[in-house]
Amino acid sequence: MDLDFWRNPEGVPVPDDELSFLLVPDAVESAACLDLAKQVHAWQSDHPSPPEQITRALMVTMGGLLPSVLLYDHLVEGRVTGAPKIEFGTLGVSLYRGPGDRYENPRVQHGISIAISGETVLILDDLGDGGGTLRFLNRYVLDSGALKVLSLVMYMKPKAKSVCAADFMFGETPQDTWIITPRERIETLMKRVPVWKQRGASISECRRRLVEIIGYTESEVEYYLERAYAAS
Repeated sequence: MDLDFWRNPEGVPVPDDELSFLLVPDAVESAACLDLAKQVHAWQSDHPSPPEQITRALMVTMGGLLPSVLLYDHLVEGRVTGAPKIEFGTLGVSLYRGPGDRYENPRVQHGISIAISGETVLILDDLGDGGGTLRFLNRYVLDSGALKVLSLVMYMKPKAKSVCAADFMFGETPQDTWIITPRERIETLMKRVPVWKQRGASISECRRRLVEIIGYTESEVEYYLERAYAAS
């Protein structure tokens, strides 16, 4: 695994699509979470006293759930000596209906599930795209009583960095790259195939794009493609 590549990867272009696609393997997500955990451990060591030590973490559903579960192991079970045990909770928010299809404003699906008043809170998400969601989350958590808010994502895009840069991140991607994390492989397939069909792609061409260009496995495509193509 070339982690230097995965810190600044570019997606692959697909015919008749304005997006490029980056399929992130499980092993890369695990390695990225170790890197991010080291950054948080360093913060905890550099801020040994309250109130700046992180005591709460909010997993942003759905995108932030998978990296958050991996990070829980590092940040709770692997926490540095003297650091408090971080309490994990959830916060549900969405910005996208599907690849490239944004809501006008972030939508709160469910509120904060744990007490955060007077605490330093770490927001955990998968990526910063336009920066609007991270900015919204920071304000929402502060308005909900947090003393300080920090944010962590796997990937940032240029626009997001200019609007609301994350405090901890693993890598950066170009703005037009659609990042397919391990938790949304099937979601992307099911939502993008109808777009390709509408633009004239045959089912065999959709299969070629998914397997030969983007990197899906034959078994995934064999199981889901006909359903996705018929639903469009």
